[in-house]
Amino acid sequence: MDKNFKISSKSLLAVEGKDECNFFEALLNHLMIKGVQCVNIGGKDKFPFELTALSILEGFRSIEQLGFVRDAETGIAESAFQSICGILGKHNLPFPSKLNEIKVQGSMRVGIYIMPDNSGSGMLENLCLQSIKDEPITGCIDNYIDCFSSHIPNIEKSKYSDPKARVQAYLASRAPIVNSLGLAAKREFWNFKHPGFDDIKNFMQSLFKL
Repeated sequence: MDKNFKISSKSLLAVEGKDECNFFEALLNHLMIKGVQCVNIGGKDKFPFELTALSILEGFRSIEQLGFVRDAETGIAESAFQSICGILGKHNLPFPSKLNEIKVQGSMRVGIYIMPDNSGSGMLENLCLQSIKDEPITGCIDNYIDCFSSHIPNIEKSKYSDPKARVQAYLASRAPIVNSLGLAAKREFWNFKHPGFDDIKNFMQSLFKL
């Protein structure tokens, strides 16, 4: 989190990084949801520390809508969900009792969404790739990935991410080229009308009720 970050809204969405902030700002704009402040936590492992930092900022106790989004990655959504619930509990903050639930306590609403679909493993990249799976470009991406993945140096294989590589390959096909998923969202390269985005859109609309 930026050390100069200040709370300026009663609606706050905490996400893993700058790229995610760009993505969700674009999504919220698409949904015509105004006034939500996005905070870049700086990575999933920093949620425990950054929530502590957030909780002592002026204006935190006035927040009425608080959302958290993080990737499940190689684990399961339930595990990531329980991790955030545990952090909220340590700060005496309300949290949902299960996935796909918005917790309402007093004037505060709290929601947690685990990418890509609030159930399985994966990340935001998987969700975005789902939205282009029926486009002709997907075949080109498959061929490219099949080709270069067989030539990855052994020293790099442990750090290789197939979803991230596929997203970058897709972005290289768009003009003007952008190098990040979030900027692509702001360029409207992701079709937010695709059914694959319905669950995350429903979550945002349920949490950030006006």
